Amino acid sequence: MIPIDLSLLHDFPDRAIRWQLQQPGNLRDLLGAVVPTLAPHLDCDQAELQSPIFPLDDWRYRESDLLFLIPYRTGKGRQRVLVCVLIEHQSAADPRMPLRVLLYTVLFWEREWKRWEERSVPRPALQLTPVLPIVFQTGPRPWTAPRTLAELVAGPEALRPFVPAYQPLFWDLAEQSPEALLASTAEWLQTLAVIRVDGEDRAEFFRVMGQAVEHLRGLAGHEKVRWHGLLWFLLAWAMHRRPSEEHEALITLCRSAQLDVRLQTEVQTMSETIAQHLEKKGEKKGRQEGQLQALRDTLVRLLRQRFGRLPADLRRQIKAMTDVKRLQACLDQVLRIQSLDELHL
Repeated sequence: MIPIDLSLLHDFPDRAIRWQLQQPGNLRDLLGAVVPTLAPHLDCDQAELQSPIFPLDDWRYRESDLLFLIPYRTGKGRQRVLVCVLIEHQSAADPRMPLRVLLYTVLFWEREWKRWEERSVPRPALQLTPVLPIVFQTGPRPWTAPRTLAELVAGPEALRPFVPAYQPLFWDLAEQSPEALLASTAEWLQTLAVIRVDGEDRAEFFRVMGQAVEHLRGLAGHEKVRWHGLLWFLLAWAMHRRPSEEHEALITLCRSAQLDVRLQTEVQTMSETIAQHLEKKGEKKGRQEGQLQALRDTLVRLLRQRFGRLPADLRRQIKAMTDVKRLQACLDQVLRIQSLDELHL
C-alpha cells in the first residue's frame, strides 16, 4: 500500500486539497478548467513548488497557498511561468483576495529584481517571470467578495484610471454543478463533485460519491499512485465530514466499486487507518475540552470566592475562552488583583 501522511487529516480539508494539487495530474486538471487555452502548453510534470514565505505580516501567507514555477512550451521554446494558486475553503469569502494575490506577484518580482541587481555588470536586461494568478474557491457558497483590485480602491472617479487593472482568475466550485463535474474527463474535477455535495442529504451524497469512485477505477491500472491518493482523499473527506453512522456504508461503497480483490483490500486498510486516526483525534479533542472546562470552572469559583457574584458578561467571556495558556494566566491574576476591573482576560 502507498503510505499517506496522516498529518493531512489535521486542518482538513485545506491541507488535503493542497497536497492533492501538488500531484501533476490534479494540477493539470485544475488548469484545464481555469485556463483551457493555456493548459496544454503548461508542463505540469516539471512543476517546481516554490516557498510562498515572504518577509511580511503573517496574513499574507497561509499554508494552503501554492506557488509553482511551470515551463510554458511553444513552438519557439519554453519559458517558466509562476502559477499562483490560492485555496479558499471558507464559508465567507475573503474581501482582500485581489490585494493578496497582487502582493504575491509583486513580492516574487522583487525577488527577481534583487537577484538581477546581484549579477555582475554588464547585466542582461531585467525580465520578470509571467504570473498566472488563480483563486481556487471550494467553499459551500458562491464567491461574493471583490474579484478585482479596482473594487477595493475608493476615491474620486477622476482617479480611477490610475488604479492598476489587476484581476485574478477565479474558479468557484459552488458555481459548478455536480453533474457537470462528473461528466468531465478530468479525474480531479470528478473528485470535486463529492466536495460539491458535501452538505446534501444521504441519498444525493451517496449517489455522487458512487459515481466519482467508479470514474476513478480506471486510474488504478495506469496511475496507481494517483488512484490511491484520490481515493484516500474521497474516503478521508467523507469520513471527516459525514455523520459517523454513514461511514460503514461509505467504506462498503468504495470497496465494492473495485473489481480487483487486491484493490478492495487496499480500500479496507485505507479506511481502517483513517478511522483509527479520526478516533484518536476525537479522543484528544475531548481531553482538551475537558481541560479547558476544568480551568474555566476553577477560574469562576476562585473569582466568586474573592469578589462574590460575577457579572453575566464576565461569565460569558470566561465560558467562551478556548486558550489554555490564557486561562492559566487569568488564574495567576486572581490572587493579585484587587477588583474585577483589573482582570485581563
